[in-house]
Amino acid sequence: MKKLTGYPSIDNIHNKDYSYLDRNPIIPNMSIYNAINMLSTFYRREEAIDCLNLSVRYDEMLKDAVTLSKTFKELGIKKGDIVSVAMPNFYQGVIVYLASNRIGAITTFINSMSSIEEVLGYLNEFQSSLFIDYDKDEEYNKKIKDNSRVRNIITLRKDEVCTKNYNSIDSTANGYKDDLTFSDIGSISKYYKKPIYTLYSGKENSLILFTSGSTGNPKSVLLTNENLLASGIYMKNTGRIKAKVGERCLVCVPFSYPYGFATSTIMSLICGRVTVLAPTLSKDNIRYYLSKNPNYVFGSPALLELIKRNVKEDDDLSSIHTFVSGGDFLSSMQNQDGVEFFKKHNANTIICNGSGNAETVGTNTMAVGSVNRPDTVGRVLVGTKAIIVNPDTLEELKYGEEGMLCISGKHVFSGYYKNEELTKSTKFIYKGTEYYKTGNIGTLDTNGYFTLTGRSSRYYIRSDLNKVYLEHIQNVLSLIDVVDSAVVVPKPDKDLLFTNKAYVVLKDGVLPTKEVSDYIINTCYKPLYNSVTGEAIQLKPYEVPESITFLDELPRTKADKVDYKLLEERAKKEADIKVKKRELK
Repeated sequence: MKKLTGYPSIDNIHNKDYSYLDRNPIIPNMSIYNAINMLSTFYRREEAIDCLNLSVRYDEMLKDAVTLSKTFKELGIKKGDIVSVAMPNFYQGVIVYLASNRIGAITTFINSMSSIEEVLGYLNEFQSSLFIDYDKDEEYNKKIKDNSRVRNIITLRKDEVCTKNYNSIDSTANGYKDDLTFSDIGSISKYYKKPIYTLYSGKENSLILFTSGSTGNPKSVLLTNENLLASGIYMKNTGRIKAKVGERCLVCVPFSYPYGFATSTIMSLICGRVTVLAPTLSKDNIRYYLSKNPNYVFGSPALLELIKRNVKEDDDLSSIHTFVSGGDFLSSMQNQDGVEFFKKHNANTIICNGSGNAETVGTNTMAVGSVNRPDTVGRVLVGTKAIIVNPDTLEELKYGEEGMLCISGKHVFSGYYKNEELTKSTKFIYKGTEYYKTGNIGTLDTNGYFTLTGRSSRYYIRSDLNKVYLEHIQNVLSLIDVVDSAVVVPKPDKDLLFTNKAYVVLKDGVLPTKEVSDYIINTCYKPLYNSVTGEAIQLKPYEVPESITFLDELPRTKADKVDYKLLEERAKKEADIKVKKRELK
C-alpha cells in the first residue's frame, strides 16, 4: 500500500479495500421509472408496497403509474412541469412520482402538515399547474386555485387510500379539467391516445426536496435522475449491501425529505424490496407497523426512543436486523442502549448513524453493513471524493484536523430551484474538482470515517474569538447519567455576544430541581467517559452551559427534527426579559 500523504483529496482513503467497479460504479443514464421498470423484470409479481391494509405488487404499481401518466398528459402536464403533492406517506404518492418521472415532469413533495399559506408559497414558487392533496374540501381547493396558477387539483379521499388498479376503475370524470379524485384518473387516462416518450436521461431533473429548516427557512433542492441513482449505488457499494428481493423496509420519515422518499423509498424499490409505508406515527400505532416484520427501519433517534417506550415486554422484533438513524445524531450511548433493547426482544440489530444533506440526496457518510462504527457517522461513500477544509478559508486540512466536510460525486445536487447565486455559494473548485460544502464539522480518519462535532450553521464566535460548536456540547451532555436528551443554543449576552443555553429532557424518575441543574453544570467541568469508545471527553470552560431549562420533550419540526430555530428564539426572549429586569433595577 502506498504511503499516505495526510490529505484526503490525494489519498482517497475511503476507497481502499473496494474493487475497481465499486470505486468507479457505472451510473445508468436513465430515469428512475425506467430503472425500476427494467430491474423489476425479475420480480414483477413480488410485493412492492405495504401501506396500511393495502398490498401492491411491482406489476400493479407500474401499471398504475402508466395510467396516471396518461391522465397527467391529458391534463396538459409536460416535460419540465412541476407536480406538487401534499399528502402523508401513502401509496398514491409513489405512483404520482413514477407517473411524473415517466413523462419527464418533476415532483415536489410538500409536508402534509403545512399550512395553506405555506402550500401556496411553494405552489407559487414552482408555478405548479397541478396540485395533489389529501382529504381537503372544496373551500380549501378553491382558495388554492384563487391564489395560485394551479389549473387542476386531484384530491385523495380517505376512502381511496387503500385502492389500487386505477386503470380498472370506471368513473365519470365530471369536469376533469377542474377538481378530481383518484377514482377519476382511470377514466381520464382513456382520453389520451397518443404515444408517450419515456426514454429520459439521467441528467433530467426528477425531484424537488427541501432542506430540514431546523436552522432556518427550507431551501428547494433540485435533484436529477442521476443524483438519485448514484446515491443508491454509492450507498449499496459502501455497505457491501446485497439487494435481497422481498426484504421489508419500514419508512416513517415524510416524503418531503430526502431520507423519507429518496434515500428510503426509491432505493428500496430499485432493490426489489417491500416498502412498508407509515403515513402517521405515534405511540398508539408504532407496534402496528413493527408487527409488519420489517428488516430495515429507517428513522431517527426520536423513532428509536418511541419504539423503546412503547413496545411491550413480549413483543418479538427479531425481523429487524438494521436500524438506520438519520436526521439528528445518535450518540454512541444511545446506540449501545438501543442494541441492548433489541436484544431483549430477540433481535440482533445493527444501529447505524449516517450524515447527509438534501443536496447530496440525504447521504454523505453511512455506517450500514460492514462499515458500522457507532462512535462515528460512518464512512464517506465509496465512489465519491471527500476533503476536510477550514470553513473560513477553504484550505484543505489533514486527517484528524477539525474542519468542514466537502463532497464531490454524481449524487451532488444540480442546484437550488431558480437560485443560481445560492447554488454557487455552496460549491467551489479545488484541484480541478468541484466540491459541495456540506456544512458538517468534524474530523476524518485514515480509514475514511467521519466523526461529527457540529454544523457550520450551528456555531458561534465568542468575543474572545473562540468558536463554540453546539452539537459537540449536546453530545457531551448526553453522557451525563441523568440526561435523556439535550439541545444547546446560543443565548444573547451583552459581554460575550452569546452564552450557552441548554434545554434538557431528564431521564424517567429524575425530578427537574435546582440541585439537578447544578449537578449537570458541575459535571460538565469534569472528564466524562464514553463507555463505547473508552475515550474521556471534557468540555472547555467556555463550552459549559451557563444555564439549563428542563423540558418534558424537545420541540420538533414537521420533519421530526429538533426545532433549533424555535429554541433559539425562546432563548433570545429569555435574554431580553433578563435585560429589561436589569434595567428596571
